[in-house]
Amino acid sequence: MTPQGRKQAAAVGSGASALDGTGREAVARRLLQLLDPDFFSHSAPSGPGDPPARRNVRAAEREEISSPDVVGATVLLGFELGARTELLERIETEAPVIVVTVPGADWIDPMAKAAAGCFGARASRTRARPREHGAGHDPDSGPAGAVVVAARGGLGPHSGGGCSKTASAFWHHQALIGIATPSGTGLPPDLLRACEERVAVGNFEPEAIALVVEHVTGSRPDRQMPGDIAAAVEPTDLRVGIHRARGADGSIDRLAAVVRTKLGVRVRQAGPRLRDLAGYGEAGEWGMAAAADLAAYGRGELLWSCCEPGVLLFGPPGTGKTLFASALANEAGVPLLTGSLAQWQAAGEAHLGTTLKAMRQFFETAMCTAPCIALLDELDSFGNRQRFPDHNRNYSTQVVNGLLECLDGEGRRPGVVLVGTTNNADSIDPAILRSGRFDRSIAVPLPSTSDLEAILRHYLGDSIANKHLSEAARRASGGTGADCAAWARRARGRARHAGRALEPADLLREIDGSFSSAETEQDWRIAIHESGHAVVAHALGMKTEQIVLRSPGHRNAGFTLLRMSSELTRSVVHDILAVHLAGREAEILVLGEPSVGAGTDLAYATDICTDMHCRWGLGERIAVCDPTMHVRKVRTSVERDLRRASQRALEILSQHRTSLDRLARALMEQRSLDGDVVAAMIE
Repeated sequence: MTPQGRKQAAAVGSGASALDGTGREAVARRLLQLLDPDFFSHSAPSGPGDPPARRNVRAAEREEISSPDVVGATVLLGFELGARTELLERIETEAPVIVVTVPGADWIDPMAKAAAGCFGARASRTRARPREHGAGHDPDSGPAGAVVVAARGGLGPHSGGGCSKTASAFWHHQALIGIATPSGTGLPPDLLRACEERVAVGNFEPEAIALVVEHVTGSRPDRQMPGDIAAAVEPTDLRVGIHRARGADGSIDRLAAVVRTKLGVRVRQAGPRLRDLAGYGEAGEWGMAAAADLAAYGRGELLWSCCEPGVLLFGPPGTGKTLFASALANEAGVPLLTGSLAQWQAAGEAHLGTTLKAMRQFFETAMCTAPCIALLDELDSFGNRQRFPDHNRNYSTQVVNGLLECLDGEGRRPGVVLVGTTNNADSIDPAILRSGRFDRSIAVPLPSTSDLEAILRHYLGDSIANKHLSEAARRASGGTGADCAAWARRARGRARHAGRALEPADLLREIDGSFSSAETEQDWRIAIHESGHAVVAHALGMKTEQIVLRSPGHRNAGFTLLRMSSELTRSVVHDILAVHLAGREAEILVLGEPSVGAGTDLAYATDICTDMHCRWGLGERIAVCDPTMHVRKVRTSVERDLRRASQRALEILSQHRTSLDRLARALMEQRSLDGDVVAAMIE
């Protein structure tokens, strides 16, 4: 646009303030006015005397640029340029080369029409003051209007002849605007090479939707669309949902209903953010960084190639892996989509074709909703192609292959962060977990005592805000986040049915099951057993993380959490055997005989010792053998090594009998002990 044309445009219509505003909405309104061919007197609207062909062309042109999707693209562009007014000035007065990236491929054609309507040659003729002398473009008056090139694959008039349009723009010194997805695929190489600025158009905000509705219907809606629904609006949704006949509020309601139906998912609801939850450790740190990157990507401040595309969370049931995905979505302020193989199979009675179709639909919806979090629950249900039985190998292999195709997707799923969950990461096909699909695998362990206190306080809310929960957390050691939610729910019910306020005692009753004294023969045996593991582990250089007397997460039995060496040499394996058998030997030393409680330890020790002889080459022979083919010899070797390990553990416990008794008494009193406390008592 010429300087004279800009001055004239600012002086007509609804006033200069509407066109000269520098706010995002003001700039969007300005572009909408420039988009309307009848806004300026020089647009020469068709009249009764015009030939029918011209009237038809003008009507088609008006219908095209008045379509809600083109209006929506104009508003999105205006909101983005409102923060970059210097770039808007350059487009109108100079000849910059710009690439406008849109959220998805279906935005390419509407955005191209919007850009051409606001800055193209027709718009330039519409806005410019009539020349008094001669015809054609005056080079001294500024560029004649921008040339718009849409990426290949679009269906509109701007998607063809990109190379020739680019060359023409260079030759005539015109602004050049390319429209594409963030990958830039489909634009002429010369345009990409000459690009000076990139404008990343994001998803809709409620204010932008309200402006689109106002422009199409002629009135401002009285209410706004929820932010998460607005962010998922696509061009087709605008065309279906917004119409002058529905009015402003009717269009808002219809548009919201269309988007909710399309998604088939619940967008962000009230719930905790990731920062509000405890016990996630490394996974929580990753999630906070991923949420920040996703928000920056949504604002156009970060390229998707700089973001991590996904994470696999693995750990025991009930540790909050699914809750993590919901909290991550709330932290990032984006929608959450959930899917699983079982869900996709249910779409068509597990028929291969319908399963793959449902799977692809999930990923397509995720890409249309981006930025978003996509949860793939129970990822181990896909299995490993190397382990499929023959009777269903073909079916299962095609399902895994279909998932791999979806995981790669177009441009690596820009804006979609995948969160996979599993209780058994070893069962997942390695190809699913390679870089670019699930870049990281992070363990979600059982929460520590301090984490349990924070989790309990989260679920109890203000019910006992001023009460200490340290005792409840100690007794809950070994429990999960899901256990905490159940205890809190039942404790509230107990207090409600009693007609009184909630007390810590209600919570303790749900965790313990009763208030019977801890000084029971069974508890003392458990304390001796678990303390025996800790004493021998400490003597052999292993670190004890925690000892628990009775763990709700371990069927109300005790457990000792140890940090062992990751290098399994012959000496390390023998140390591990001694630690596993130390609990049983502690019972023999203090109480005179072992109990069946040592059965699990014996099973683990037997398996390890068998592998040492038959698989690892750490026994008498280095050859790998099938233990079922050499039963007698293997049994003899395993029995001998287990008895040696038991004797070694007994000798260590006898030397540290005082520490063993002290540790067991402390465990009886405290119910759980952290590693630092254990180390101090043994020293």
